[in-house]
This record gives sequence, structure tokens and C-alpha cells, in this order.
Amino acid sequence: MSKVIRILSVVSLSLCIGAAAPAYAQHGTYNPQTTEEADKTAKPIPKVFSSQVGSAAQAKKLDEVYNALFLSLWNKAIVDMTYQSKLYSLMEPSRFQYTRYAKEFDGDMDKAMTSLKENYKGMMQDIESANKYYEETRENIRGEDLEKLDALWDQKIKEFKTTANNYFSMQNKFLNTYKELVTFVIKQGGSYFYRAGDDRVHFYKFGGYKYYGKSIDALNKTSFDQRQLLRKNAPPNVEIPTLGK
Repeated sequence: MSKVIRILSVVSLSLCIGAAAPAYAQHGTYNPQTTEEADKTAKPIPKVFSSQVGSAAQAKKLDEVYNALFLSLWNKAIVDMTYQSKLYSLMEPSRFQYTRYAKEFDGDMDKAMTSLKENYKGMMQDIESANKYYEETRENIRGEDLEKLDALWDQKIKEFKTTANNYFSMQNKFLNTYKELVTFVIKQGGSYFYRAGDDRVHFYKFGGYKYYGKSIDALNKTSFDQRQLLRKNAPPNVEIPTLGK
């Protein structure tokens, strides 16, 4: 097995988590193909490194490894968006026809938080694997290219790590906001009711309604910002609609 395939296999290890894996593995797992097998309509991997140095063959492999990081983040995000969808469904107004209990939320909340921790850990391992591969690859790079390539690799990895950290910070913010909202709902007890006419939750106290609405808005804003960040940094040939909203 060549070095590039070995490293990309490591990068792809954490692409899919838990039960969501069969549904989403197709969107980001690196699957090397021959020229004949490749989809001629597919967008090419950006030549981030190979366009900058004379050692094009080696730098092309770096393009592939770097692109695999974005694929990994995309797949992890799809899993997170799946959990977000489940959590949103638990806050649907119609569910407030009855008194809410903590056990309704605990299962999906715990799984979502566990997924976040595993995804973040896996992403940091992917970055470490990419850096190790770069160290191996640079041994075969022409001396006159090394200074420029070292600086470019360091810059691009730092940029990617910042993007990844921003994404995971948003997911953490989403889950913590949701947890606080659940705590609030449970404490409210029977201080709310569902009205089918407008399909909304109503609170007997204005303060309760205000907090609930503010929290839902905060969740929507965080989720929107996540999707915007991901779309801005989407790797070639991923399916944008898989992100949902």
C-alpha cells in the first residue's frame, strides 16, 4: 500500500460515527480511482500545493491529503446535523400538549455530546496524521521548493485547524444552549400549553415565553452559522443538500 493511500486511510477512519455511518459514508470517504474509473464530471481537487512548486508529483499527494481533511470535517458535520435534527424534533410545539420530562431528552442529548467529543478528537488525529505524512513527503521534495512548501503547508494547516475549531465550538454552543433550554422547560412544569390553531407553545408567564423564544432563536442562529461555515469550506463533489437547512 502506498504512503498516500495509507495516510488517507488513517484520515478517513473517523469519517462516520455510530448508526449514521452507512447513510453518510459515501459523501466523504477517500476512494482512489484510476483515470478510467474516475467520474469525468467530478470537480478536480484544488491544486493548493502542486501549483506552487516544481515537485508536482509529490505536492499532488499533499493536495489529496489536505482535501481529505475537509472531507473528514464534512462527514463529521453531517453526523452532528443529524443529531441537531433529532433534538429539534423533540422541541416541536405539538410535543408540549403534555408535560415534558428530562428522560425525553437525555438519550439524544447524551449521544450528541458524545459524538461531538469523538468527532473533535478524531479531527485532531486526522490533522496529526496529515502532518506526519507531510514530514514523510518533504524528504522527496526538491531543495529549492522546501522553504516555500514548508511555509504554505504550515499556513494551510493552521487555517484548516481554525476552521475546524470554529465549527466544533459552534456545535458545543448549540448543545449547551439546548441543554439550558431543556432545563428551563422541565422547571416550567405546567406553565405552558400547546395551541393547535397556530401550532405554537404558549407560556402563562411572559418571561417564560420570552426565554423560550430567545433560546430557539439562538439555536437557529448557531446552526445557520455552522452551515454557512461548512458551505464556505466545502470540498469538491460533496452534496450540499445533505446539510439540511
